[in-house]
Amino acid sequence: MIHYRIILLLPLLVCFVAACSSTPARMVAPDNITLGQSKALDNIKLNVSLTLFDPGLTADESKSSPFAQLRHAEAHYLPHVLKETLDASGHWGAVRLLPQTDPTAELQIVGTIVESNGVELKLHLRAWDTTGRIWLDRVYSDLAIDHAYAMQLNYLIDPFQDVFNHMANDLAAVKDQLTELEIDRLLDTSLLRYGIALSPESFTDYLLTNAAGLVEIARLPHREDPMFNRVKSIRESEYAFTDAVDEHYEALFHRMGETYTYWRRYSYELIMGNRDLEGSNARGSARPGSWQAMEKVYKTYREWRMNEDALREITASFDSEITQTVVEIEDRVIKLSGSLYDQYAQWRRLLREIYMTETGLPITPSGI
Repeated sequence: MIHYRIILLLPLLVCFVAACSSTPARMVAPDNITLGQSKALDNIKLNVSLTLFDPGLTADESKSSPFAQLRHAEAHYLPHVLKETLDASGHWGAVRLLPQTDPTAELQIVGTIVESNGVELKLHLRAWDTTGRIWLDRVYSDLAIDHAYAMQLNYLIDPFQDVFNHMANDLAAVKDQLTELEIDRLLDTSLLRYGIALSPESFTDYLLTNAAGLVEIARLPHREDPMFNRVKSIRESEYAFTDAVDEHYEALFHRMGETYTYWRRYSYELIMGNRDLEGSNARGSARPGSWQAMEKVYKTYREWRMNEDALREITASFDSEITQTVVEIEDRVIKLSGSLYDQYAQWRRLLREIYMTETGLPITPSGI
């Protein structure tokens, strides 16, 4: 019975992998890219807001593709690898993973998954600072080779770490071109944009948009301005909450880690096995047909699907398992519920309402 099932499955597996994965024509050992480390100990550091990646699926694919939930899982997992890489570089202040973009971020990073199949990882990364200046807008890619999938798998050592090192090094190279004065201006601009998001009527005049479409500081409020100091205080409260959000995503990363690593390895074996078969046919060789070979293909495919199903379950249950978040702001205990995306939106609305109430300004639709 098992032999009969394998005979039926083998051509389907080959077609399935070939159709769902773009395998490189030939494998080339990827460049070994070392992560650059910051040598400056006392320099001013920018905070980074890193958003969950776009799965890179069309609307139809999101509804019908069997890979939609898997890509959703990767959209949570891969940005955390980049976050840890940025942290390890020492070039940045706090690097926070968030459910949506932050229009007031000092440096905002977004990514789209172009290809991810265990053999190749291709990501489109965009980064811009609070003035609107684009730091990066390019596609990064990397290939895994067999030693990246040794039997002793460790998800804390990513088989595509080179691509994340490459991204981090490019971001650091842009940052290193800035003077301390320019970084100071970015910090002030970001805080003023946060002030505008809380109270446009109070802070809009401090910023302007130049002919190039970039935001500039027209003037600065007095450092002892009570409204400006209140903006600073509220922003620190928001950072405390976003740190808690970031911890939830870190927990998901560790929960997914081992399963996702095994899925990658089995996907690699399927794709590369299919590539070898195609190469044999192109050379006119006979396709391997022993029972042992077919059983190996079947077992690999079965393990691949089991890990894929487990990843679906982990990510599908993630939002439903997020418990109510209880936070405290100046002797007020706030309870937030729903998904992290919903809680984040609730929190930002609440901070704006607190600011407007304290300053006596009318509550209008939030800009944050």
